Amino acid sequence: MRELKVLSLTIANGFLAFISLYALTFLPNLRALHLENFKDFSFLENLRTLEILSLHASMSENLADELGRLENLKILDLTKCIFSLSFPSNVIRRLSQLEELHLPELEIKISSHTFLEINFLTRLTSLSLGISFLHFPPDFEFPKLEKYKICISRKRAILSLMLDGERSLKVKEVFPYVAVSQLLGNLERLQVSDIKDEYVKCLTNKTQQKLSVPMILRSLKQERIERCNNINVVFQMEEVEENEAPLLSNLKILHLEDLPDLSCIWELATQHVRLESLVKLTIRECPRLKSLFSLSLAQSLVLLEKLDISFCHGLKQIVAELEGDEGEISSTINSHNSLCFPKLTRLSIFSCKVLEYIFLTSLAPPGLQGLTLDIGFCSLLKQVFRWEMTVCSNTSRDRYRPFQCYNTLN
Repeated sequence: MRELKVLSLTIANGFLAFISLYALTFLPNLRALHLENFKDFSFLENLRTLEILSLHASMSENLADELGRLENLKILDLTKCIFSLSFPSNVIRRLSQLEELHLPELEIKISSHTFLEINFLTRLTSLSLGISFLHFPPDFEFPKLEKYKICISRKRAILSLMLDGERSLKVKEVFPYVAVSQLLGNLERLQVSDIKDEYVKCLTNKTQQKLSVPMILRSLKQERIERCNNINVVFQMEEVEENEAPLLSNLKILHLEDLPDLSCIWELATQHVRLESLVKLTIRECPRLKSLFSLSLAQSLVLLEKLDISFCHGLKQIVAELEGDEGEISSTINSHNSLCFPKLTRLSIFSCKVLEYIFLTSLAPPGLQGLTLDIGFCSLLKQVFRWEMTVCSNTSRDRYRPFQCYNTLN
Protein backbone atom coordinates (compact mmCIF):
# COMPACT_ATOMS: atom_id res chain seq x y z
CA MET A 1 0.00 0.00 0.00
CA ARG A 2 2.84 2.40 0.75
CA GLU A 3 3.97 2.04 -2.88
CA LEU A 4 0.68 3.41 -4.22
CA LYS A 5 1.29 6.21 -6.76
CA VAL A 6 -2.14 6.89 -8.29
CA LEU A 7 -5.43 7.10 -6.36
CA SER A 8 -8.99 8.09 -7.34
CA LEU A 9 -11.77 8.33 -4.74
CA THR A 10 -15.41 9.27 -5.34
CA ILE A 11 -18.29 9.61 -2.92
CA ALA A 12 -21.19 7.99 -4.75
CA ASN A 13 -24.46 9.63 -5.77
CA GLY A 14 -22.99 13.14 -5.81
CA PHE A 15 -23.32 13.71 -2.07
CA LEU A 16 -20.76 16.05 -0.58
CA ALA A 17 -19.41 14.52 2.61
CA PHE A 18 -16.86 15.03 5.38
CA ILE A 19 -14.70 11.92 5.26
CA SER A 20 -11.25 12.04 6.76
CA LEU A 21 -8.45 11.10 4.39
CA TYR A 22 -5.67 11.62 6.89
CA ALA A 23 -4.42 8.09 6.14
CA LEU A 24 -3.24 9.36 2.74
CA THR A 25 -0.39 11.12 4.48
CA PHE A 26 1.18 7.68 4.97
CA LEU A 27 1.55 7.17 1.20
CA PRO A 28 5.01 8.63 0.56
CA ASN A 29 5.02 7.72 -3.13
CA LEU A 30 1.61 9.14 -4.03
CA ARG A 31 1.95 11.20 -7.22
CA ALA A 32 -1.59 11.57 -8.61
CA LEU A 33 -4.82 12.09 -6.65
CA HIS A 34 -8.41 12.55 -7.87
CA LEU A 35 -11.14 13.34 -5.33
CA GLU A 36 -14.82 13.79 -6.09
CA ASN A 37 -17.52 15.12 -3.75
CA PHE A 38 -15.23 15.69 -0.75
CA LYS A 39 -15.18 18.63 1.67
CA ASP A 40 -12.23 18.11 4.01
CA PHE A 41 -8.79 18.84 2.54
CA SER A 42 -6.82 19.52 5.70
CA PHE A 43 -4.57 16.54 4.92
CA LEU A 44 -3.41 17.93 1.56
CA GLU A 45 -0.59 20.03 2.96
CA ASN A 46 1.22 16.82 3.96
CA LEU A 47 1.13 15.32 0.45
CA ARG A 48 4.26 17.11 -0.70
CA THR A 49 5.06 14.46 -3.34
CA LEU A 50 1.85 15.10 -5.31
CA GLU A 51 2.36 16.08 -8.95
CA ILE A 52 -1.24 15.77 -10.16
CA LEU A 53 -4.31 16.89 -8.20
CA SER A 54 -7.88 16.86 -9.46
CA LEU A 55 -10.83 17.99 -7.31
CA HIS A 56 -14.28 17.59 -8.85
CA ALA A 57 -17.58 18.73 -7.37
CA SER A 58 -15.69 19.38 -4.17
CA MET A 59 -16.35 22.26 -1.81
CA SER A 60 -14.04 23.95 0.62
CA GLU A 61 -13.61 27.36 2.18
CA ASN A 62 -10.10 26.66 3.46
CA LEU A 63 -8.41 25.11 0.47
CA ALA A 64 -5.99 27.94 -0.27
CA ASP A 65 -3.35 27.17 2.35
CA GLU A 66 -3.33 23.47 1.57
CA LEU A 67 -2.90 24.05 -2.16
CA GLY A 68 -0.16 26.60 -1.67
CA ARG A 69 2.07 24.05 0.07
CA LEU A 70 1.99 21.54 -2.81
CA GLU A 71 5.07 22.99 -4.46
CA ASN A 72 5.71 19.94 -6.66
CA LEU A 73 2.34 20.08 -8.42
CA LYS A 74 2.56 19.94 -12.20
CA ILE A 75 -1.15 19.54 -12.96
CA LEU A 76 -3.96 21.17 -10.97
CA ASP A 77 -7.55 20.56 -12.08
CA LEU A 78 -10.23 22.54 -10.23
CA THR A 79 -12.69 22.66 -13.15
CA LYS A 80 -15.63 21.31 -11.16
CA CYS A 81 -14.52 22.58 -7.78
CA ILE A 82 -16.93 24.82 -5.88
CA PHE A 83 -15.84 27.83 -3.81
CA SER A 84 -18.43 29.59 -1.70
CA LEU A 85 -17.27 33.19 -2.19
CA SER A 86 -14.24 33.81 -4.37
CA PHE A 87 -11.27 31.97 -5.71
CA PRO A 88 -8.43 32.28 -3.18
CA SER A 89 -5.66 34.69 -4.10
CA ASN A 90 -1.91 34.26 -3.61
CA VAL A 91 -2.17 30.53 -4.27
CA ILE A 92 -1.34 30.03 -7.91
CA ARG A 93 1.97 31.89 -7.96
CA ARG A 94 3.31 29.58 -5.23
CA LEU A 95 2.82 26.59 -7.53
CA SER A 96 5.84 27.44 -9.66
CA GLN A 97 6.13 23.95 -11.17
CA LEU A 98 2.64 23.98 -12.70
CA GLU A 99 2.46 22.90 -16.34
CA GLU A 100 -1.32 22.52 -16.55
CA LEU A 101 -3.92 24.64 -14.76
CA HIS A 102 -7.67 24.11 -15.01
CA LEU A 103 -9.58 26.74 -13.06
CA PRO A 104 -13.25 26.43 -12.03
CA GLU A 105 -16.15 27.50 -14.18
CA LEU A 106 -17.46 30.83 -13.07
CA GLU A 107 -19.74 30.12 -10.16
CA ILE A 108 -17.49 32.49 -8.20
CA LYS A 109 -15.44 35.63 -8.73
CA ILE A 110 -11.91 35.30 -9.99
CA SER A 111 -10.10 38.51 -9.14
CA SER A 112 -7.65 40.33 -11.39
CA HIS A 113 -4.91 39.29 -8.96
CA THR A 114 -5.51 35.67 -9.91
CA PHE A 115 -4.83 36.46 -13.56
CA LEU A 116 -1.64 38.28 -12.71
CA GLU A 117 -0.49 35.23 -10.76
CA ILE A 118 -0.85 33.09 -13.88
CA ASN A 119 1.93 35.10 -15.51
CA PHE A 120 4.34 33.90 -12.82
CA LEU A 121 3.90 30.30 -13.97
CA THR A 122 6.82 30.13 -16.39
CA ARG A 123 6.36 26.40 -17.05
CA LEU A 124 2.64 26.64 -17.85
CA THR A 125 1.70 25.13 -21.23
CA SER A 126 -2.00 24.26 -20.74
CA LEU A 127 -4.82 26.42 -19.34
CA SER A 128 -8.59 25.94 -18.96
CA LEU A 129 -10.47 29.01 -17.84
CA GLY A 130 -14.06 30.24 -17.78
CA ILE A 131 -14.21 33.91 -16.89
CA SER A 132 -16.55 36.86 -16.79
CA PHE A 133 -15.34 39.80 -18.86
CA LEU A 134 -16.27 42.02 -15.92
CA HIS A 135 -13.40 40.51 -13.93
CA PHE A 136 -10.94 40.26 -16.80
CA PRO A 137 -8.04 42.74 -16.45
CA PRO A 138 -7.75 44.77 -19.68
CA ASP A 139 -3.94 44.61 -19.73
CA PHE A 140 -3.68 40.89 -19.04
CA GLU A 141 -1.34 38.96 -21.34
CA PHE A 142 -1.76 35.24 -21.72
CA PRO A 143 1.40 33.15 -21.43
CA LYS A 144 2.52 31.14 -24.44
CA LEU A 145 0.29 28.08 -24.37
CA GLU A 146 0.39 24.81 -26.26
CA LYS A 147 -3.15 23.87 -25.18
CA TYR A 148 -5.99 26.00 -23.90
CA LYS A 149 -9.75 26.03 -23.45
CA ILE A 150 -10.87 29.54 -22.62
CA CYS A 151 -14.36 31.02 -22.41
CA ILE A 152 -14.90 34.77 -21.97
CA SER A 153 -18.46 35.94 -21.35
CA ARG A 154 -20.12 39.04 -19.98
CA LYS A 155 -21.44 37.21 -16.94
CA ARG A 156 -21.03 33.45 -16.63
CA ALA A 157 -18.70 31.29 -18.69
CA ILE A 158 -19.32 27.55 -19.08
CA LEU A 159 -16.45 25.47 -20.41
CA SER A 160 -18.56 22.34 -20.83
CA LEU A 161 -20.49 23.94 -23.71
CA MET A 162 -17.37 24.61 -25.76
CA LEU A 163 -16.10 22.88 -28.86
CA ASP A 164 -13.61 20.13 -28.13
CA GLY A 165 -10.04 20.68 -29.21
CA GLU A 166 -6.53 21.32 -28.00
CA ARG A 167 -6.82 25.07 -28.55
CA SER A 168 -10.38 26.39 -28.21
CA LEU A 169 -11.75 29.85 -27.54
CA LYS A 170 -15.32 30.95 -26.91
CA VAL A 171 -16.46 34.54 -26.55
CA LYS A 172 -20.05 35.44 -25.74
CA GLU A 173 -21.76 38.84 -25.52
CA VAL A 174 -18.40 40.66 -25.60
CA PHE A 175 -15.51 40.59 -28.04
CA PRO A 176 -12.31 41.85 -26.38
CA TYR A 177 -10.04 42.21 -29.43
CA VAL A 178 -6.88 42.73 -27.41
CA ALA A 179 -7.34 39.64 -25.25
CA VAL A 180 -8.61 37.44 -28.06
CA SER A 181 -5.84 38.42 -30.47
CA GLN A 182 -3.23 36.91 -28.15
CA LEU A 183 -4.69 33.44 -28.69
CA LEU A 184 -5.39 33.56 -32.40
CA GLY A 185 -1.93 32.55 -33.57
CA ASN A 186 -2.49 28.82 -33.07
CA LEU A 187 -6.25 28.79 -32.44
CA GLU A 188 -8.02 25.68 -33.75
CA ARG A 189 -11.64 26.19 -32.67
CA LEU A 190 -13.48 29.48 -32.29
CA GLN A 191 -17.02 30.16 -31.05
CA VAL A 192 -18.50 33.66 -31.12
CA SER A 193 -22.08 34.39 -30.09
CA ASP A 194 -24.48 37.13 -29.02
CA ILE A 195 -22.23 40.07 -29.92
CA LYS A 196 -24.37 43.21 -30.13
CA ASP A 197 -21.53 45.75 -30.30
CA GLU A 198 -22.03 47.91 -33.40
CA TYR A 199 -18.26 48.23 -33.88
CA VAL A 200 -17.65 44.47 -34.22
CA LYS A 201 -18.16 44.02 -37.95
CA CYS A 202 -15.36 41.53 -38.60
CA LEU A 203 -13.55 39.12 -36.29
CA THR A 204 -10.12 39.75 -37.78
CA ASN A 205 -9.67 43.42 -36.95
CA LYS A 206 -6.13 44.03 -38.19
CA THR A 207 -5.85 47.36 -36.34
CA GLN A 208 -6.00 45.55 -33.00
CA GLN A 209 -4.19 42.32 -33.83
CA LYS A 210 -0.74 41.45 -32.54
CA LEU A 211 -0.55 38.72 -35.18
CA SER A 212 -0.94 38.83 -38.92
CA VAL A 213 -4.30 37.74 -40.30
CA PRO A 214 -2.69 35.01 -42.48
CA MET A 215 -1.29 33.36 -39.37
CA ILE A 216 -4.75 33.35 -37.80
CA LEU A 217 -6.43 31.84 -40.84
CA ARG A 218 -4.03 28.91 -41.22
CA SER A 219 -4.55 27.03 -37.97
CA LEU A 220 -8.33 27.35 -37.71
CA LYS A 221 -10.18 24.01 -37.94
CA GLN A 222 -13.67 24.84 -36.69
CA GLU A 223 -15.62 28.08 -36.37
CA ARG A 224 -19.12 28.79 -35.13
CA ILE A 225 -20.64 32.29 -35.17
CA GLU A 226 -24.18 32.91 -33.97
CA ARG A 227 -26.48 35.83 -33.16
CA CYS A 228 -24.06 38.65 -33.91
CA ASN A 229 -26.04 41.64 -35.12
CA ASN A 230 -23.41 43.70 -36.93
CA ILE A 231 -20.87 41.28 -38.40
CA ASN A 232 -20.84 41.83 -42.17
CA VAL A 233 -17.85 39.70 -43.16
CA VAL A 234 -16.33 36.61 -41.54
CA PHE A 235 -12.90 36.21 -43.12
CA GLN A 236 -11.25 39.39 -44.35
CA MET A 237 -7.81 40.37 -45.55
CA GLU A 238 -6.74 42.91 -48.12
CA GLU A 239 -3.31 41.71 -49.20
CA VAL A 240 -1.33 38.47 -49.13
CA GLU A 241 2.33 38.01 -49.93
CA GLU A 242 2.97 35.88 -53.00
CA ASN A 243 4.94 33.29 -51.05
CA GLU A 244 2.32 32.95 -48.28
CA ALA A 245 0.90 29.48 -47.63
CA PRO A 246 -2.80 28.94 -48.50
CA LEU A 247 -5.33 30.38 -46.07
CA LEU A 248 -8.09 28.37 -44.38
CA SER A 249 -6.59 25.13 -45.64
CA ASN A 250 -7.25 23.43 -42.25
CA LEU A 251 -10.85 24.62 -41.79
CA LYS A 252 -13.11 21.56 -41.45
CA ILE A 253 -16.41 22.83 -40.03
CA LEU A 254 -18.02 26.25 -40.41
CA HIS A 255 -21.37 27.19 -38.85
CA LEU A 256 -22.88 30.65 -39.38
CA GLU A 257 -26.30 31.40 -37.92
CA ASP A 258 -28.52 34.42 -37.31
CA LEU A 259 -26.17 37.05 -38.74
CA PRO A 260 -28.56 39.70 -40.13
CA ASP A 261 -25.84 41.98 -41.56
CA LEU A 262 -23.58 39.31 -43.06
CA SER A 263 -23.10 40.10 -46.74
CA CYS A 264 -19.84 38.27 -47.42
CA ILE A 265 -18.18 35.19 -45.93
CA TRP A 266 -14.79 35.29 -47.64
CA GLU A 267 -13.39 38.76 -48.39
CA LEU A 268 -9.98 37.43 -49.34
CA ALA A 269 -7.67 37.16 -52.31
CA THR A 270 -9.19 33.91 -53.58
CA GLN A 271 -5.99 32.74 -55.28
CA HIS A 272 -4.48 32.40 -51.79
CA VAL A 273 -7.43 30.56 -50.22
CA ARG A 274 -7.98 26.80 -50.20
CA LEU A 275 -10.98 25.20 -48.55
CA GLU A 276 -9.56 21.76 -49.20
CA SER A 277 -10.34 20.45 -45.68
CA LEU A 278 -13.90 21.79 -45.33
CA VAL A 279 -16.27 18.88 -44.64
CA LYS A 280 -19.40 20.54 -43.26
CA LEU A 281 -20.86 23.99 -43.92
CA THR A 282 -24.02 25.32 -42.26
CA ILE A 283 -25.51 28.71 -43.15
CA ARG A 284 -28.75 29.74 -41.42
CA GLU A 285 -30.62 33.02 -41.14
CA CYS A 286 -28.18 35.16 -43.09
CA PRO A 287 -30.65 37.19 -45.20
CA ARG A 288 -28.12 39.50 -46.90
CA LEU A 289 -25.93 36.78 -48.41
CA LYS A 290 -26.33 36.59 -52.18
CA SER A 291 -23.86 33.76 -52.84
CA LEU A 292 -21.60 31.45 -50.85
CA PHE A 293 -18.54 30.83 -53.02
CA SER A 294 -16.64 32.22 -55.93
CA LEU A 295 -15.83 29.64 -58.61
CA SER A 296 -12.21 29.30 -57.49
CA LEU A 297 -13.25 28.69 -53.87
CA ALA A 298 -15.87 26.16 -54.94
CA GLN A 299 -13.24 24.27 -56.93
CA SER A 300 -11.19 23.79 -53.77
CA LEU A 301 -14.05 22.08 -51.89
CA VAL A 302 -12.79 18.59 -52.60
CA LEU A 303 -13.88 17.12 -49.23
CA LEU A 304 -17.21 18.90 -48.61
CA GLU A 305 -19.79 16.30 -47.54
CA LYS A 306 -22.66 18.25 -46.00
CA LEU A 307 -24.07 21.62 -47.03
CA ASP A 308 -27.00 23.02 -45.04
CA ILE A 309 -28.58 26.34 -46.06
CA SER A 310 -31.79 27.72 -44.56
CA PHE A 311 -33.66 31.02 -44.17
CA CYS A 312 -31.21 32.90 -46.40
CA HIS A 313 -33.87 34.93 -48.15
CA GLY A 314 -31.44 36.95 -50.28
CA LEU A 315 -29.44 33.98 -51.58
CA LYS A 316 -29.47 33.87 -55.37
CA GLN A 317 -26.59 31.49 -56.09
CA ILE A 318 -24.51 28.96 -54.22
CA VAL A 319 -21.58 29.49 -56.57
CA ALA A 320 -21.36 33.03 -57.92
CA GLU A 321 -21.55 33.27 -61.71
CA LEU A 322 -18.43 34.22 -63.57
CA GLU A 323 -18.03 37.60 -65.19
CA GLY A 324 -16.37 37.81 -68.60
CA ASP A 325 -16.88 36.93 -72.27
CA GLU A 326 -18.41 33.57 -73.21
CA GLY A 327 -15.13 32.12 -74.48
CA GLU A 328 -13.32 32.89 -71.22
CA ILE A 329 -16.16 31.48 -69.11
CA SER A 330 -16.34 28.31 -71.21
CA SER A 331 -12.58 27.76 -70.90
CA THR A 332 -12.64 28.27 -67.14
CA ILE A 333 -15.59 26.01 -66.43
CA ASN A 334 -14.42 23.24 -68.77
CA SER A 335 -11.00 23.04 -67.08
CA HIS A 336 -10.13 19.70 -65.48
CA ASN A 337 -10.56 21.27 -62.02
CA SER A 338 -14.04 22.62 -62.66
CA LEU A 339 -16.21 20.01 -60.94
CA CYS A 340 -17.30 21.21 -57.50
CA PHE A 341 -18.19 19.22 -54.38
CA PRO A 342 -17.03 15.75 -55.54
CA LYS A 343 -17.61 14.28 -52.04
CA LEU A 344 -20.98 15.92 -51.38
CA THR A 345 -23.43 13.41 -49.86
CA ARG A 346 -26.14 15.66 -48.42
CA LEU A 347 -27.48 19.00 -49.59
CA SER A 348 -30.26 20.63 -47.57
CA ILE A 349 -31.82 23.92 -48.67
CA PHE A 350 -34.82 25.35 -46.86
CA SER A 351 -36.67 28.64 -47.21
CA CYS A 352 -34.35 30.45 -49.64
CA LYS A 353 -36.96 32.58 -51.36
CA VAL A 354 -35.04 33.95 -54.37
CA LEU A 355 -32.89 30.92 -55.23
CA GLU A 356 -33.66 29.83 -58.81
CA TYR A 357 -31.17 27.01 -59.33
CA ILE A 358 -28.51 25.19 -57.33
CA PHE A 359 -25.75 24.22 -59.76
CA LEU A 360 -24.46 25.20 -63.13
CA THR A 361 -24.43 21.78 -64.81
CA SER A 362 -20.68 21.86 -65.38
CA LEU A 363 -20.11 22.49 -61.69
CA ALA A 364 -22.41 19.79 -60.34
CA PRO A 365 -21.10 16.94 -58.20
CA PRO A 366 -20.05 13.98 -60.38
CA GLY A 367 -21.44 11.25 -58.11
CA LEU A 368 -25.12 12.17 -57.87
CA GLN A 369 -26.14 8.60 -57.08
CA GLY A 370 -24.93 9.11 -53.51
CA LEU A 371 -26.30 12.64 -53.08
CA THR A 372 -29.34 13.21 -50.85
CA LEU A 373 -31.25 16.38 -51.72
CA ASP A 374 -33.56 17.93 -49.14
CA ILE A 375 -35.21 21.05 -50.55
CA GLY A 376 -38.23 22.90 -49.25
CA PHE A 377 -40.02 26.26 -49.33
CA CYS A 378 -37.85 27.72 -52.10
CA SER A 379 -40.68 29.33 -54.04
CA LEU A 380 -38.61 30.55 -57.03
CA LEU A 381 -36.55 27.39 -57.50
CA LYS A 382 -37.00 26.19 -61.07
CA GLN A 383 -34.20 23.68 -61.47
CA VAL A 384 -31.50 21.94 -59.53
CA PHE A 385 -29.25 22.44 -62.55
CA ARG A 386 -29.03 25.46 -64.80
CA TRP A 387 -28.10 24.53 -68.35
CA GLU A 388 -25.40 26.65 -70.02
CA MET A 389 -25.49 25.86 -73.73
CA THR A 390 -22.10 27.40 -74.39
CA VAL A 391 -20.34 25.15 -71.93
CA CYS A 392 -22.44 21.96 -71.65
CA SER A 393 -22.24 19.09 -74.09
CA ASN A 394 -25.20 16.86 -74.95
CA THR A 395 -23.47 14.09 -73.03
CA SER A 396 -23.47 16.05 -69.80
CA ARG A 397 -27.10 17.09 -70.40
CA ASP A 398 -28.14 13.45 -70.74
CA ARG A 399 -26.15 12.52 -67.67
CA TYR A 400 -28.14 14.85 -65.40
CA ARG A 401 -31.50 14.69 -67.19
CA PRO A 402 -33.32 12.81 -64.37
CA PHE A 403 -32.57 15.70 -62.02
CA GLN A 404 -33.33 18.61 -64.36
CA CYS A 405 -36.77 19.44 -63.05
CA TYR A 406 -36.56 18.46 -59.43
CA ASN A 407 -39.28 20.67 -57.99
CA THR A 408 -39.15 22.35 -54.62
CA LEU A 409 -41.60 21.38 -51.89
CA ASN A 410 -43.83 24.34 -51.05
